[in-house]
Amino acid sequence: MDIIRRYSYGFDKKTKVDIENAVMKSIVSGLGDKHSTYFTQKETSEFEEALRGDFEWIGAVINENIRGIKIMKIIVWSPAEKSGLKVGDIMTRVGDINIVGKSTEEAVKVIRGPKWTKAEITYKRWEENIDLHTSVIRDKVNVPSVGEKMLDNGIGYIEVSTFGEHTSDEFIRSWNTLTQSGVRGIILDFRNNGGWYLDTAVDLASIVLPESVPVVIIKQNNTSKNETLMTKVGIKNNINIPIIILINDFSASASEIFAGAMQDHKRWLLIGEKSYGKWSVQEPFDLWDGSIIKITTARWYTPNDISIDEKGITPDIGVMLTNKDYDSLFDRQLRAAEVIIIDQIKNKKSVDELKEIYKNNNFISLTGSTITK
Repeated sequence: MDIIRRYSYGFDKKTKVDIENAVMKSIVSGLGDKHSTYFTQKETSEFEEALRGDFEWIGAVINENIRGIKIMKIIVWSPAEKSGLKVGDIMTRVGDINIVGKSTEEAVKVIRGPKWTKAEITYKRWEENIDLHTSVIRDKVNVPSVGEKMLDNGIGYIEVSTFGEHTSDEFIRSWNTLTQSGVRGIILDFRNNGGWYLDTAVDLASIVLPESVPVVIIKQNNTSKNETLMTKVGIKNNINIPIIILINDFSASASEIFAGAMQDHKRWLLIGEKSYGKWSVQEPFDLWDGSIIKITTARWYTPNDISIDEKGITPDIGVMLTNKDYDSLFDRQLRAAEVIIIDQIKNKKSVDELKEIYKNNNFISLTGSTITK
């Protein structure tokens, strides 16, 4: 440090906080664990904001596209919806900043901003090549972690986007709404769900599995502290209707715990793509200045004592989305789940029978109206 202070060009422009943050990040990085992280004060605030599910932004879920940044989903009552933006629109500029070719993360930094500030969006609508313009006033947008809807043929659909602070209550409300309406089966969508709270995964598993069965095994450095988390007693559930679970390569952590428990107990079918493979436990520790160090303290294993860390969970029936599906916003995986669950309802087929029937079906021939989630 003496050498750096004396000879490093521009060191006088660095603050004590800059240096401390860099040192802390280096120490945690030295652990060689990609899931262990040091959050500065600002990053801690953003992390906690994400767990609560409220942001100051325009309320659009986006993804990279060769023509710009494509809107994949719009939050109800959000500034994006009020401005007239629609799913499928491709944003090309925010103010004077060209976002064509930027990553999703880079685009988010440009689009997000303080409440009541204005984002001037230039975009193209679907296949048209005409520049359209709209002004969006950023606001605090609460993002529900759970959403439900009725599909055709009496099939219910519940999407769980994360395992945050309010997910358990939101899931129970959605579950009760659908089951009380007399649904014949339910599709649970955990695609693109990066996880978070372990307790939430246990709560959700307790609704669809019998009482007091294992959900996940936690193994620590000190083996005497290893424990198995069981489904909770006294949670009203309805496990007499068929359930299908959707996962993909962005399903991670707590969502994989839920999916792994379902697969080990052979209760319901998993459909989609292999999951991400994050089965390590991170615990946050608050530091005196408002920053956080989040480090790996244990490993998760499925009820059958299987670790899928770095390997992921292989679905019972694999269904891949094609490039054309992405372009047209056609959800082939959801349509496949509908086909299979209707077969299960009508013909009373078991999970093993369905796996055998559909194991080599890639569902490429499926067609249908555009589905937007």
